[in-house]
Amino acid sequence: MTVAAAVARLHSLFDTAAAMADVAAVCASDRYQASSGIVAAAEYVAARAEEAGLREVRLHHFPADGARRWWTFRAPASWTPVRAELSGPSSLVRDQGPPPAALHASEGFSLPGEWFPLARYPDEPFILAAHSAATGPDGVELPVVRVGAGSLRGALAVHDDPSVPLPLALELAQREGATGIVTDQASANGGVGRVELRGGAPLFAFSLPRGRAAVLVAAGRARVTVDVREDASMPLVTGLIPGEEAGEVLLYAHLCHPMPSANDNATGVAALLAVARMLAGTRPRRSVRFVWGPEFTGMAAYLHDVAGVVPLAAVNVDMAGEDQRLCGGPLIVERAPDHLPGFVSALAEHAAALLPQAARSYTGAVACDTWAWRATPFVGASDHALLADRSIACPAVALGHWPDRFNHSSADTLDKVDPAELRRTTTLAAAIAATLATATPADRPDLESIALRWSADRLLDCLPGGGGTDAGRDRAGGGMGLLRHRTRVAVAAVEWLDVLCGDRGGDRARRWVEGLAGHVASLLPDDAPPARADGPRRARAHRSGPASADGPGLVREWEGPFNLRGLAEDVWREAEEWIGARLAEDRARGYALMVALAHGIDGARDREAVRRYAEAATELPVDEDFARRFLDILLEAGWAAERTIPDGGADAPAHA
Repeated sequence: MTVAAAVARLHSLFDTAAAMADVAAVCASDRYQASSGIVAAAEYVAARAEEAGLREVRLHHFPADGARRWWTFRAPASWTPVRAELSGPSSLVRDQGPPPAALHASEGFSLPGEWFPLARYPDEPFILAAHSAATGPDGVELPVVRVGAGSLRGALAVHDDPSVPLPLALELAQREGATGIVTDQASANGGVGRVELRGGAPLFAFSLPRGRAAVLVAAGRARVTVDVREDASMPLVTGLIPGEEAGEVLLYAHLCHPMPSANDNATGVAALLAVARMLAGTRPRRSVRFVWGPEFTGMAAYLHDVAGVVPLAAVNVDMAGEDQRLCGGPLIVERAPDHLPGFVSALAEHAAALLPQAARSYTGAVACDTWAWRATPFVGASDHALLADRSIACPAVALGHWPDRFNHSSADTLDKVDPAELRRTTTLAAAIAATLATATPADRPDLESIALRWSADRLLDCLPGGGGTDAGRDRAGGGMGLLRHRTRVAVAAVEWLDVLCGDRGGDRARRWVEGLAGHVASLLPDDAPPARADGPRRARAHRSGPASADGPGLVREWEGPFNLRGLAEDVWREAEEWIGARLAEDRARGYALMVALAHGIDGARDREAVRRYAEAATELPVDEDFARRFLDILLEAGWAAERTIPDGGADAPAHA
């Protein structure tokens, strides 16, 4: 069956009512990573996976002690919020206006008449920060002090200044001995924003709607009661569609986040259950493995303790059903990183372009619609980051949506889910998995055509005026440098079909890609900077000559997949602050660049070659000082080393 036929068939099999019922059911649980809520959600998913027809459905439980590690990933601390209340003096708070509507009919702690509630959990989702410390049943009465306005020791700190980053305010509150902190700077677009403390933090925190913190400042005192339990495990659900041969394709969706978190990630969870209903009962060539668990830690536990084999390829589904008009962003296909074969990316983009359109142009000649999709470079801000690391080396794409104006807030509710969009994302995930699981030599013509078209687009984009970013084209060693980088990625994509289809028919396609790359090189401007090889010394036969390093090659020394949070926990204070500051400036960009720099370390590249790799892979400029400082941190923390590469070259990976 061609990919086009598979997309059309799977789209017709989607059960909208069942999928939306799954979204609603998952939304009903408060799904902190090791809590009674996520355990309840995992039990629901396991039951539905069995109903869908998956085999070997297992509900795994891991101790949640905050100490156990899978490589550098730390197990979450068990934390189930029960009730919480934040109140101010009645005589002052009542004068500030009517209480939040959610509090009118709420049931909670019995307060003395002089105290009036400003926020209550669970009446208002998201108001209590994850891992807040308990106060004891009688609660605490505290003075209120604005951050920066006086000593915070023993006080309830109030963060209402937008010029002070929230991470800095949280750090100051803990460092100065505050009993708790309240912020109204995490909220936007009608929702209360998510706040997280580190497991075992000695303080509590509340996230309030904008303006409500001013009531506390005016009151000067507050009363707080927080009741939590610490008796839940960290759950993980696995299931299988058995294949006829060895090898697996992996589908993953993270199960965590506070209630309701409809699109992040109840829709992803529901999408995988829908894929299970679509594919169960088939007998593919390779098995299809389904996994649901907490984000990052669940994937680490799965790969370290549960997985029997490294998957051939994977699809991570995170934020699957956004109503594009309400949430503000298209369907995103995030490519696998450039150091791994690119065919999974090519397949995902091809399948996305085949999703049915609901309308036609004026004459009917062209399909069109009011929804959109885009392919983006690898970032790794979800579970696919672990799979795509060199230590695992599983090509993984991610399906999601960005931007989403309601993400990580209490406004991420069921009304923001578009069933038609959930159907599209589910169809895309199912088509990718089914194609990878069933491919045989007979499918090579269709799959090779997909790989060649994708490769041609990536190579032609290196020409001036192409669709790529100027930064990626101009800085990654010039036009020739970017072309050389992408040629490696494209050749790896077509050669990977030998593995997928189980034959050895890729030489013709490889020569075609190399020929096109040569033609593109001849069209680059005469004043293009000379190409400097930025790949491993043992380059594959696309074969623009062996790469060379001007300085010692960088070698990775950390265990398992790269973990930026683990690095931040493992370095000295100044380095941790530098990482935190870069993330505070632009979290997504800073994170993507640090991950790409780490991925660029292959045992052969020197510092400058690693920086150029990161530029080409992210399509973002990488400042030399930024790269130098981050690589210094890796070296000084013992997470990397510099070694002289013998003339014979390093035993480096064969990918880009």
